[in-house]
Amino acid sequence: MDYNQPFISVKHKMPVPRKHYIIRAQLFRQLENLEDYQVVIVKAGAGCGKTTLLSSFAIEQGIKNFKWITLDEHANQAFVFWKYLIDALSELLDEQTSLQNIFDNNMQKEILFQMIRYFLNHLKAEEEIVLVLDDFQIVADDFLISTIDYFIKNMPRQLHLVLLTREMPTLYLGQLAIENRLLLIEEDAIRLTEAESREFLEETLNLNKDETEIYSMIQRSEGWIGGLQLLAISKKYGNQSSIESMKLSDRLLNEYISKEIFGYLTDDEQNFLIKTAILRYFNGEICQQYLPQTPFIPMMEAILQKNLFVINIDDEAGIYRYHAIMAQYLKSLFEKQDQAIKSEYHLLAATIYDRLGDQEECLYHLFEIKAYEKIMKLILKMPQTTLTFSYLMKVPMVEIAKNPDFAYQYFFYYYASLDERACAEIYSFIKTNLKTEKSFEAFQKSNMFFSNEWDFRTSEILSLEEIKKLPLNPITIAFLLIKEAYFLYANGQFYQAIDYLEVAEAVYEKTGNIYIGFFVLTEKAQIYEDLGELNRCLELYKEVEKMVSQVNTLSCSYYIGIAGVYIRQLALEKASEMLEKTKKNINAESNSIFWAYQYTLAEYYYITGENDKTESILLAVMDQESYKNSYISARLLRYPIYRGQHHELAENFVRIYETSDDFVDNMDCELLYMSILFELGNRDQALQLVENLIANARKMQNKLKIVEGDLLKMRLLVETNSDKRVILNLLIEAITYAVENCIANPFWFERKSVVRVFNEFKIELKKELPAASFDFISRVLSADPQKGMSEKMEAKKRTDALTEREKEVLDELAEGSSNLQIAEKLCVSLATVKTHINNIYGKLEVNNRVAAVNKLKQETRRV
Repeated sequence: MDYNQPFISVKHKMPVPRKHYIIRAQLFRQLENLEDYQVVIVKAGAGCGKTTLLSSFAIEQGIKNFKWITLDEHANQAFVFWKYLIDALSELLDEQTSLQNIFDNNMQKEILFQMIRYFLNHLKAEEEIVLVLDDFQIVADDFLISTIDYFIKNMPRQLHLVLLTREMPTLYLGQLAIENRLLLIEEDAIRLTEAESREFLEETLNLNKDETEIYSMIQRSEGWIGGLQLLAISKKYGNQSSIESMKLSDRLLNEYISKEIFGYLTDDEQNFLIKTAILRYFNGEICQQYLPQTPFIPMMEAILQKNLFVINIDDEAGIYRYHAIMAQYLKSLFEKQDQAIKSEYHLLAATIYDRLGDQEECLYHLFEIKAYEKIMKLILKMPQTTLTFSYLMKVPMVEIAKNPDFAYQYFFYYYASLDERACAEIYSFIKTNLKTEKSFEAFQKSNMFFSNEWDFRTSEILSLEEIKKLPLNPITIAFLLIKEAYFLYANGQFYQAIDYLEVAEAVYEKTGNIYIGFFVLTEKAQIYEDLGELNRCLELYKEVEKMVSQVNTLSCSYYIGIAGVYIRQLALEKASEMLEKTKKNINAESNSIFWAYQYTLAEYYYITGENDKTESILLAVMDQESYKNSYISARLLRYPIYRGQHHELAENFVRIYETSDDFVDNMDCELLYMSILFELGNRDQALQLVENLIANARKMQNKLKIVEGDLLKMRLLVETNSDKRVILNLLIEAITYAVENCIANPFWFERKSVVRVFNEFKIELKKELPAASFDFISRVLSADPQKGMSEKMEAKKRTDALTEREKEVLDELAEGSSNLQIAEKLCVSLATVKTHINNIYGKLEVNNRVAAVNKLKQETRRV
């Protein structure tokens, strides 16, 4: 069974009225003015003819855009209801696939109102549309009702909503009533007249009785069409003076059906009706598998001939269901059977509907008998949509321990819906009940997504091969890979983390699971940001932006992430725009997202110089438990500490850094520690550490840390009046590695020493730097504190971006000369040669001599 292929649900099929239906002329005249009304409510009890009234009217009028939904008990959940409604109107949307994808991938209630507005904006309402919601009395959930109120308030005049219900809905309809745009048809109005009752008996039911019997039945039914049919199919017509009283009593109704109707059926007919009572729809194909011993066609002919309250859903496909009056009675008989027999038939029905591709109906039967293990297996096969999530939520937490695969997805989907409280509860349950599972090794520490307990050092990371061998489905494997990749990233193993994410991304490409895609791309973007590959990072965020239009719940993560990149590039207007969007969309219940926003906002305010705002945010952020973790807070702490503020935070950071057993090897922490050490007078140690950091960054080709390390070392040397040529070389290397990706923030952060060196060596810089690089540093230092840098120039990548001296050094490298030989031949110091080589590596995007020479050969051949 292909679970990704949608099943055409019978819920969206208008029931076919029986042949020779009566024309309700008076009611039809009211409905003919349907275009004048926004909402029509037909309120009457079971068996009063509400469904037949609308279906026959639609046929008689030939209404073009006439859509129908038969609601079931599952529709009392907001996302399920709106899934049904959007599917029903999908043909009338100008962006059908896009809108359905957006809906399927959003799991947060707060977003639903935005999706309804989006839905209405894309509804093609040039012509009149009639949408009938049958059995609307099922809708009782307060939140769902509020969304329907919003829908009614904003829907176009060309859309007309018809509610068929046994009870008056609790919707707000006052304004529509005042504007005369509400039509209410109640039970008294829907009763059959004497003439209509006679026509129903003689023409529709083809009843052959004498006038006395016909008249008696009409009088006793009192216009209740259901009662009239009960009398018509009974053998003795009962002994009540009025059958109307049975509408108020299920017991009386059941007694009447048992005594006057059911008892006169054959054993085979009774058996068929009882066994099929649990089927919410059926046809010959279904019944052939469900009751193979019963010939379907003769049985249905007998039942239909007896007018036993069977509704024809689809005449062409031969699909039927029982009317509520008969369904309720038959289910009461089915429930009297042994539990083993009931379970057997529910399981059989579930299997049949699953084969047909109707997973909803399959799940209905499995939930009826609480077959949770089968439910969990089925849900894992289904496409990950809001509808699937609604069923996933119905599985009691105590059951998920029986299926680790399901348990992990159970956790991740609650995380995707930003329900951090539920995540904490589920994680605790899984940790307690699944800790002996082999797969738990990969799941443990998943609380990092929402918790303050960041413990990276002690985390044992499974290899890719170990994770692939776990007995879990691909989607679960992908989520675990994303989690493991984050721990690798946190421990500085950037490229290994990307390898894990590449495997997870392959699952996204195969399944289209947008949550996997979102987490993979945003985590990759974070890694490339920390490597200084900001252009690559922004390319990834362009892909993420497409997803955000579909998964609004994750929009804030995107806005915060890309704002951080813009801050690094001093694109402050763009950063401000993203932070404003975060503010508008943020969900206060998502604690981790809120504080990530505050963190980024504080960094933005530090750069723009809005000191009055930064202090309050800083103190609030640092008061959060998670930001007391130095791994998280180091980048933000450097701003006040560099300014000489909050000495207590600096001292506390050094103490934790030097004494903590679980401190991760993180370059942001190292840079901050070195800076504080220098200020505390440990200058030699600070210089040695920063040289080690720069060497490691060069080895990793981490452009951001090369730039930040060079500029920190430059500041330390400036303050100790060290060799000016070394200082100049550091600035040149920093600019060289920064220019292509516009890594501007580090120069702003160290601007005091950068401005000093730039002004002192301006002539040398202009001579030794390519024009684009000199333009870059000039724009950084002249950036507007509020708007940021002006537009950047496109950096050159070819060898012609090298200075003349660097080209000479590259030619010598091609000849195989050593650094010492190059220094002697060009009459420069060995340190200068090393600086030129590092600049060459940065401009050519290589990290060794051989690669640099190969790049030169490629460029030469190209010319």
